Amino acid sequence: MSIENKDKVKSSVTVIAILVGWVLTFGGLLWNFSKKEADTQFRLERLETEVINLDDRLDTSEEFRVLLMTELAEIKTDLLWIRRSLENDRD
Repeated sequence: MSIENKDKVKSSVTVIAILVGWVLTFGGLLWNFSKKEADTQFRLERLETEVINLDDRLDTSEEFRVLLMTELAEIKTDLLWIRRSLENDRD
């Protein structure tokens, strides 16, 4: 093999190595970006699910609060009725 052919082979191998290096670099960057995007998407979905769960819990606690206020009002009414009955019995 002549020196000219050896130089052509060396330069073609060098070009191929550079191209492979660039492809690997680009692939690594693309992989890293995709992973970061997937992680962010997963975190957003998890936060949305958490917000929905918290909203449901808030609705449940609001219903419980209203029920509790109603029950307390009934108890207060009963206590007033008992008090009046006792006052009327004393008189």
